[in-house]
Amino acid sequence: MIGAVVLLLSIGLWCTRRPATAIWVCAGQALCAAAALGLTGSPAAAVALALNAIAMPAALWLIVDRDSAMPPVAWSSWLVAVVLLVVAAAAFRQPGDGLALGVSVVLLGLLLAARGVPAFGLLSAQSGLVLAASAIPRLSLLSGLVVAVPLVPAIMLAGRRLCR
Repeated sequence: MIGAVVLLLSIGLWCTRRPATAIWVCAGQALCAAAALGLTGSPAAAVALALNAIAMPAALWLIVDRDSAMPPVAWSSWLVAVVLLVVAAAAFRQPGDGLALGVSVVLLGLLLAARGVPAFGLLSAQSGLVLAASAIPRLSLLSGLVVAVPLVPAIMLAGRRLCR
């Protein structure tokens, strides 16, 4: 159920026109993904919550121009997104398995990043990785921590901050 909320927030992120709203959607998505990881009993959920749901959105809030408009979504992007969702659902179709939802969120996030909104797309993809990790039984602590740390979005934000 939590995985479906993360996927719906990922689709909602596609519809967002203002960066301030997108930051809140990314934070909610990361919160839900961390909760899914926490339900597995993984201690990495606390790291995912602190970094992905609190620290990264706060950094985005400070760096991103919140009053600007994000680029509109073309119909061809929606077509590619639907095809990605169908392929992910077909490839990972075991009932009750959250892996398909996690992979779908990762793919939508990467597509959003390629569409010209890299900060929000990469943070969304990070939430998808955390969600996919929550579907893996007996995930080791080290693997959970590797998935929970938002390395790529953090490097991208640091580079953006230094170039300002």
